[in-house]
Amino acid sequence: MTKPYTIRLFVPDGDASSFKIIDKMNWTGIGLGLSREAWSKYKSRAEFKQAGIYVLFGYQEGEELPTLYIGQGDGVKNRIESHEKNKEFWDKVLVFVSSNNGLNRAHITWLEWSLIQQAKNMGRCVLDNSAIPNEPILTESEKADTQEFLNEILSIFPLVEIRVFE
Repeated sequence: MTKPYTIRLFVPDGDASSFKIIDKMNWTGIGLGLSREAWSKYKSRAEFKQAGIYVLFGYQEGEELPTLYIGQGDGVKNRIESHEKNKEFWDKVLVFVSSNNGLNRAHITWLEWSLIQQAKNMGRCVLDNSAIPNEPILTESEKADTQEFLNEILSIFPLVEIRVFE
């Protein structure tokens, strides 16, 4: 069942294609959307030092479908830094972290696993992930909470023009 919700976008530099902070009412997460060009300007923000999940998005020459790389890290900054040097295809990245530092390694690994499964099942993108994590073991309550966090992420993707999970 769908339900109404409010999304707040904050564009610190006035250029929505460069950097935006995505905040959803009654959610403990924060989304950050950046262009590849804006990464060097904003990479020192505190949010990127947290545990989180990220999606690199772009198009490879000759491909009709977009290419995605779905990843996670205890501090996403270092992971994205390495991808800036080693992955040519992406032109934007979406990062999701907790506003209350509530995500741990098991949560972010489960989110990564789940997003990869959903992207594979939908078949609307080329996945650049070579290693696919196994589903981590979470308690019943942790899994329910993490699934809800994922649902919030999935509701944000279409608003930032990523439709591969639908």
